Amino acid sequence: MSPLERRYRRLLRLLPADHRATRGEELLGLLLDLDEGRTRPSPRQSAGVLGLALRLRLGGPASLLLAAFLVAIGTWIAKTAYDIGTGRAFVSVEHSFPIHSVALVLLIPAVLRLAIAVAWILSARRTMLGVVAVLLAYQVATGGIAQVDVLAVLAVGVATALRWPAPRPRAVLLAAIPVTMLLWVLVGAFGLLGVSPLAVAVVVALLVAAAGRMVPGVRQRPTTTG
Repeated sequence: MSPLERRYRRLLRLLPADHRATRGEELLGLLLDLDEGRTRPSPRQSAGVLGLALRLRLGGPASLLLAAFLVAIGTWIAKTAYDIGTGRAFVSVEHSFPIHSVALVLLIPAVLRLAIAVAWILSARRTMLGVVAVLLAYQVATGGIAQVDVLAVLAVGVATALRWPAPRPRAVLLAAIPVTMLLWVLVGAFGLLGVSPLAVAVVVALLVAAAGRMVPGVRQRPTTTG
């Protein structure tokens, strides 16, 4: 074994074991060909292996948290509807606003946000980006982009650029949508002030992760890259 191969094998230990088992030798051969004649891994290839390791090890949990956050902001309307129904909040629409129905003003962005969440969970990336564009166009046309949507768009952009894997378990995440609605209603019912979508997202992500381990028949699929 050459010094370069020995050092690359040591570096490849940063990758998850399942990825090393399926693609480790292939990746090792490629790296050895790229750095032929060297005794140490080049900085460029070392950085590439490190970036791949971070994406494989952190991409799954980050993708799950992003899905939970998208679900949280998509179902936020449940708390708003509860507050309006109980008289805790009042929403009015200005005469100059292009949409005069309060229900539609609240429902349209909520449905679009929820569609983004479902598209991310189902790994329909092109559909998701299309819905993001529609949401931004709607926000601009109706007076400005909401802060929570700016955060969501930035997160989706980072996830797409870094090619985060689809969140798992998919079925549990989809089932979490009505559960999150109920959670928002409970937040409104108990008058919990200052509860943010991010806080709800963390709770949902933890519940989904726990359910994925406990529910019979639900298994995390191995992460692949493409």
